[in-house]
Order: sequence, then structure tokens, then C-alpha cells
Amino acid sequence: MGADMKIGFLGPQGSFSEEAARQLSPEANLILVAYPSIDAVFLAVAQQETAQGVVPLESLTEGPVTGTLDNLFQHAGQANIVEVIILQLPQAIRQNDLQTGAGGEMKPARPDKVKFAVLGPHYHGRTGNDATSLVIYPHRDRIGLLEDILHIISQEYGLNLSSIHSRPDTKGGFRFFIELEGHLEDEAVSCCLQDLEGKLAADEAEVRIFGAYPRRLFNEPRLGVIGIIGGTGLMGGWFEKFFGGAGYRVFTSGRKTPLTYQQCVEQSDAVIINVPIQHAVGVIRSVGPCFRPGQLLVDNTSIKTQPVAAMLESVPEGVEVLGMHTVFGPSVPELRNQNVLFTHTARSGELAQEFEGIFYKYGARITRTTPEYHDQQMAFHQNLEHFTKIALAEVLRERFGGTEALASYSSPNSRMSMITMGRILNMDPQMVAEIQTYNLQGPGMIEKYLEVVSRLGAALIQGEVEPLRQAMAQNAQRLGGDFLGQMMQTSQEVENLLRELSRAFRRRKEPWGARPGEAQEAGEGGRGERTQKADQGKGTDQDERSEAP
Repeated sequence: MGADMKIGFLGPQGSFSEEAARQLSPEANLILVAYPSIDAVFLAVAQQETAQGVVPLESLTEGPVTGTLDNLFQHAGQANIVEVIILQLPQAIRQNDLQTGAGGEMKPARPDKVKFAVLGPHYHGRTGNDATSLVIYPHRDRIGLLEDILHIISQEYGLNLSSIHSRPDTKGGFRFFIELEGHLEDEAVSCCLQDLEGKLAADEAEVRIFGAYPRRLFNEPRLGVIGIIGGTGLMGGWFEKFFGGAGYRVFTSGRKTPLTYQQCVEQSDAVIINVPIQHAVGVIRSVGPCFRPGQLLVDNTSIKTQPVAAMLESVPEGVEVLGMHTVFGPSVPELRNQNVLFTHTARSGELAQEFEGIFYKYGARITRTTPEYHDQQMAFHQNLEHFTKIALAEVLRERFGGTEALASYSSPNSRMSMITMGRILNMDPQMVAEIQTYNLQGPGMIEKYLEVVSRLGAALIQGEVEPLRQAMAQNAQRLGGDFLGQMMQTSQEVENLLRELSRAFRRRKEPWGARPGEAQEAGEGGRGERTQKADQGKGTDQDERSEAP
């Protein structure tokens, strides 16, 4: 038996708080002391009469325990939340019973869960899946104050606000009690709290921290471990950092890692297949039989028809299947506002929904689609886009030899086109070839393009401009004024940015842009980095080139 540890709890003897307290420090000799009120438990911890205290914090059905919130504000820094314990109760318990510790009177309602706060003089250390609790108490009121607080937390620092409650201060004002995902020692959380104090100074707002502890949820997620097959490339590294930062355990398996594909599957709740297109179906078929019921298999490739079919055919019954396409590369710093496409199947259930919810939570723009429609869209956005820009480069090379004289003759439209052409030429040619090969809808899209080009081009060569004029007018009408206006506004914003970059380039005496090393600073990526940098708008398969079996 370890050393004695005195724990105060909200009495009387036999209360739910005592039951929660008995779950603490099994290696210590617990000395449990009942206190008559929440106030008394807090005071005992603040005055160091007890090493820790246990009080009810929040009920799943009744909400926060107001007496605990008020004491957390009053004793912030002296009696902090260091841990949260969740008890499953057979029936819902009244808020008043939680406040007083009584447990005899139950409402005839559905089962309830209650969080209990373990109080101590310090904060819990970082675990990687933490929460930080604070209270913001503005002493002056103004329109938009709460909106400003939320903007700083969510928009400026990208933190998830997992709960917020308000309590009156008995003077006509309110205090805002907030729980953030992340630990007080995390850079984003620490900087956010400093920024809140600075930017709310004019509102005479107090920012008090009263807890940093391992995060506990009323309903724990079923997905706790994420496996990444093809995880040692750049995009695999992005996934590892993303899921690890979100509090998940992550296993990565590659062609040369000690962890085999089969071991990765065995140790994971969900597994992402993140290998080049040409190997995706083969890897899926080889690992599919290793799955067991209750797991989730996800592919992340820029085509969907063949990988999704292979997943459905390869895994045992009871394994969920979900198609995914992250339409960005590993250089994006955060998920917010990035496109992520999901193809749900007849075998997509609660695990698939939970997995998709991870991306939604961190700000991705989610689109649900079918494998066939996904590949039709990608045939336009990838196959056709790559084809036309490579063809444009061919014309440029054959007619002009290079870009030396083009800058003086370029228009805003041609500069935009050149930027896209340059991005595509910076991609891995093998990956582009694989997209053309494996998207079954690519040939039809290119065939349609050639048909239109031949028809309009033949007319122009014969001096007939009317077909081109009609096509332009009809397309403008069909696409609509809203779309055209948005595209024009976006192009003007890009042109303004290009103008600023051009000034910088002229200072470096580089008329068409930076050298390869400088191009990265401008956001374009150098040709020498082609096999390492992702095409941000064109998918991820390039980045796992080293993961070919």
C-alpha cells in the first residue's frame, strides 16, 4: 500500500461523489472525508486541508452544476480541475441532488452520466488529448463581445470550444465558463489565452484558468487508434500529425517500416490506405482479409470506382468501408476550408460517420458523393486540366522555345493560365500518367473536349467566328452571373497579389518569378522539389511514391 492521501468529497457517506473519489490513485491509501457542501470541498482544497477534492461538475441530462462553476471562478489557481471522472447512473439525477450530494431521489427518466471534477492545487501534465477550462468575466458590456471572444478562439487560433456556459455575477453581468480542447502548455492554447487577456483589456475582462486535464467525453469515441498504410510519405506524415494532434494514437506502416501492413491493421480501429493509385487496389486486396468486424477501412486516392469496389469485395462482413479523397497536399498548414470528398457505401455505418466527423470538426468542407460521380468530376478537374495545360506547354515550347519573351506580352488571363500550367509541370509526371490511366472516365472527358475544340477551331480557321461567339454567350448565361462575378472578384484578388509579387521579383531581377528555392516562398514550389511537393489542388497520391509495395 502506498502513502496516505486525503481526499475530500461532497457528502454524505455513500454519495456519488464518494463513489467517484474511490476511483482515484489505486496505489495510494485513500482517506476519504465527506464535506457538507460543494463550497466546503473547494475551501478544503484551497486551504490544503486535503490533497484533492471531488465534486459533481456536469450531468448529461441536467447540464452543469452551477455551484461548482461558481466555486471554480472563486478559487481559480488554488482549487483547479486536474482530472475528470465519469459515472454511469441508472437514472437521471436532479440538479438539486447533485448540488447537495443527495442520491436517493431519482427521476423516472433515461439513464444518466455525470462528470465529477477532481480538484487540486496544480494542473495535470500534458497527455496529447487534453482540455483547458477557463472563465472570462467582462466587467463592461458591449455589443459583439461574445462574438469577439469566439472569433479569437476559433478563427484566429483554430481551437475547438467544447463547451460554454454563462453564470450571472449577481450584479447584472455574466461570466462565461469555457472548455477548450488542448492543454494550457500547448502553444496555440497558451497564445490564445494571452491574446484574450490583451484584446479584452478594454472590456476590463478577467481571464481565469481553473483547469488543465485529460479530456473526457460523455460518449467516448469508438475510434481511438488510426492506422496509415503508406504513412511514411509526405501526405502520410500530414495524416499522422493531424490525427495525433486531435488526440488519436497513430500507427504508420510503409514498405520499409518495422510495422507490417497486417500488424498495422491488427492494432488499429480505422485504417487509411494512402498509397499510389497504381498500387491501391492491390494493397486493399492484400490487407482486406486481415480486418475484423468492428473496424473501418478507408482509402485516400484521387479515383474511387476501383478502390471502393476492391474494399467492398475484400473485407469480411462487419467491417465498414468508406472512400475518401483529400483534395489538397501536405503543405497545407491546417484542415480548415479544405475540400474533403467522402463516398459512403452500403457498408458505411457509425464508424464511417465518426471518421467523417473528425474532418468536419476541424473545418473541412465535406462533400458526399458516389464513386462514379466523384470520378466524373475528377476527370474534369484532373484529367482534362492536366491534359490541356500540358498541351498548352507543348504549344509554348514549339512556338516560342521558352518563356523568356512572354512576360512583356502577357495579359491577366494568360498569367493565370501560366500559373496553373507551371503548377502542373511541377507535379510528378508518373502520378499524372497514373491519373490518366486509372480514372476510367478520363478518356471520355478528353474525347468530349477534343470534339468541342475541333468544332470551334475548324470554324475559326475558316474565318467563321459566330460559333465561338455563340458558345461564349450561351456558357456565360448557363453558368450564371453569380458564378462569373465570383470568379472575376477572385481573379482580381489574385492579380493584386501577383502585382505585389511581381514588384518583389523585379527587385530580384527575376522577370517570370523566383528561382526554385524562392518559388517555395511564393507558394508555387520549385521544379527541383517535384517529387516531394504535393500539387495542393490535385490530390495526394504523388506524396506516397516511396510507398509502392
